[in-house]
Amino acid sequence: MPHVEIRKAIKADAVAILEILQSVALWLETAGPGKLWSASSFSLSGVVDRIEAEEAVVLEADGTVAAIMYLQGRDDIFWPDDPAGEALYIHKLAIARPFAGLGLSRLMLDWAADQARQAGRHYLRLDCAPRAKLIAIYRDAGFSRVGDDIVVEGYSVARLQRNI
Repeated sequence: MPHVEIRKAIKADAVAILEILQSVALWLETAGPGKLWSASSFSLSGVVDRIEAEEAVVLEADGTVAAIMYLQGRDDIFWPDDPAGEALYIHKLAIARPFAGLGLSRLMLDWAADQARQAGRHYLRLDCAPRAKLIAIYRDAGFSRVGDDIVVEGYSVARLQRNI
């Protein structure tokens, strides 16, 4: 296992974050289990916006940005009825392909749960495609499916939460 550090992203991380998001999106569509996101939906300015909002988180493995996620205080699209201050929300958890299979997603999820705990939140929540392997990864990290799947912008989405 490489030496890892998880931290809030800084502007110098923006290009690496964009590259990971785009490369993972392309891999999912071409060699992986199927499209989740369009690579063209990510832009450098969008990544910088997330960094400036202090929502972007990176995991460095031996000094290289190897994983990213967005951690937000609200999610009005997938969790519109949630009371304010109840949860933190994960989006776009992505692991650079050379680092796949090392358990980095679990480290990111545990770090996010610790952030939620420190913020006094009761839950860590996320949405994902209702794919068995993906949901198994989240279940192994302490998440459970909440409510019915929903359809947002034509995509079926499973919602999961981890109690803090």
